Amino acid sequence: MTTDTLHGVLSADRRPAHVGAFAAVLTLAWRAMLKIKHVPFQLFDVLVFPIMMTFMFTYLFGGALAGSTKVYLQWLVPGIVVQTMVFLTVYTGVSLNTDIQKGLFDRFKSLPIWQPAPVVGALLGDLTRYALAATVVITVGLILGFRPAGGALGVIAAIALMLLFVSAVSWLWIIVGMLVKTPESVMTTSMLLLFPMTFVSNISWIRRPCRGSCRPSCRSTR
Repeated sequence: MTTDTLHGVLSADRRPAHVGAFAAVLTLAWRAMLKIKHVPFQLFDVLVFPIMMTFMFTYLFGGALAGSTKVYLQWLVPGIVVQTMVFLTVYTGVSLNTDIQKGLFDRFKSLPIWQPAPVVGALLGDLTRYALAATVVITVGLILGFRPAGGALGVIAAIALMLLFVSAVSWLWIIVGMLVKTPESVMTTSMLLLFPMTFVSNISWIRRPCRGSCRPSCRSTR
């Protein structure tokens, strides 16, 4: 084979630059966000579920537990934000397990990119989803009468703290997603742990203020 023939076969374009870690993470984070477009059902837990829980607890239990729905909202909305964001953490493990079962994760490992990028990118994309869910709950709460004592800066700081917390919880489901065989197993395992943690918490009860003598009926009420 002559040199001219060899040059004709090979591309004359310059070799693409090596993809940096930051660019790889952003690309795979965008991929995680695009999954919502192709699987719209994932928006149910981000939009419909928190709105449904807020309305249900407010108007079914608010009057009985706090005396008025407005008083109960001040206690309930932060709890629903935490509950919603914690529930959404399982999708990181489910998505990772799905990629593993389809062989896509092996393809990622063979690419010349920063090796943790598929996991970190998926987590970064899910953090955007968590922030969206928190914004939806707080917006609905504000419409219903919720007034945060910390103001706008307090709400932003609280969401930032929750994003830090749920990013740590997500790593638990990433580990589970790498160990179990099916995405359904990840979901089942998460529900066994998350449901007791959230529904046994004090989200759904409030301490009534005592007037006059503090009677037993005036104490913590479920």
